[in-house]
Amino acid sequence: MRLRWFGVLDRYLLKQWLATFLLSAIGVPAVAVIIDLSERFARLSDRNIPVGQILLGQAFLFPSKMAILIPAAVLFATVFTLNGMGRHSELTAVQGGGISFYRLIMPMLILATLAVPADFELQELAGYSTTRQKELHQEKSSGLDSYRERFAYASPRSTWTWAIEYIVRKSGQATGIIGDGVRSSTGLRWAIAADSAIWNPAQHDWSLRRGTTYLFSDSTVLATFRFHAMRQKQFTESPAELMTEDKKAEEMTTAELKGYLSRLAASGAHAGGLAVELPLKYAVPVACLVIALFGAPLAITNARAGAAIGLAIALGTTLAYLTGTQIMKAIGGKEILAPIVAAWSMNVVFLLIAIVLLARVRS
Repeated sequence: MRLRWFGVLDRYLLKQWLATFLLSAIGVPAVAVIIDLSERFARLSDRNIPVGQILLGQAFLFPSKMAILIPAAVLFATVFTLNGMGRHSELTAVQGGGISFYRLIMPMLILATLAVPADFELQELAGYSTTRQKELHQEKSSGLDSYRERFAYASPRSTWTWAIEYIVRKSGQATGIIGDGVRSSTGLRWAIAADSAIWNPAQHDWSLRRGTTYLFSDSTVLATFRFHAMRQKQFTESPAELMTEDKKAEEMTTAELKGYLSRLAASGAHAGGLAVELPLKYAVPVACLVIALFGAPLAITNARAGAAIGLAIALGTTLAYLTGTQIMKAIGGKEILAPIVAAWSMNVVFLLIAIVLLARVRS
């Protein structure tokens, strides 16, 4: 029997799949956000943060929760759709009509494929929203703060990294400045230590006061220069920009994370687990399709199994994938495996298992 594309059966599958997917993709993250709010509300209130600001910040947490759970939502939709058809003997009827299992699941795989770019874009949005959530909940400094103390700043415009003891936004004054950067192909680098600095808004740079400049080759000091005052044209971040704390990986877009890793490599710093975070930004969305391929044959292992079996399959698979991803992230961060291998390893494992399961399905 030849099945017409987007006929009655396809529309039925799409309706069932989308209903479960939307419920999982929106409902589960919403519950997670509410639970998170209940755990932190008292602590945030003790900081005298207005209730409206607390709720708004919590709303900004939703995209990041949703981005993490989109692959799980795809799995839930696939497993529950096929599991439901098995319980009501619809799978038997479909296969009795000459429609293969592979043709049956094709509409769901198309939707799972569309979920890949959707999840990637949601991750990009989560980078902005998570930063805003932390600022509203006063969990990190923003450009509006009056002062900041004891922090390091990696310049996005150069290879320089600065450590600052104290900075005042309004006056544009800073104390305890240490800078490191400008590595060349010869292995030479410069370092600067200054007692204080003053922001020059007209020139858009800093004037360093009472300090010393060092020229290094590896760990050897080749030259030392003392100065009373020096303009540092490569130090162009304004006081407001320096007030903003460095972002974590989940607070960055893909482009921001790429730039940050490039600056770390140029300065010779160790990226650690951040090196795995970049390929994970691609691997996690692709997991939407991989998990669907894995869950489809697994859902019909026992075609007449109850909904509890379907739930156990979905939850167990999600837990295994997330746990495995965290383990591989730690392994990649310690450079036991290459970052790209660590990031994609769980996708490869689940894809290989999926191929075996699909090959064993009675089509």
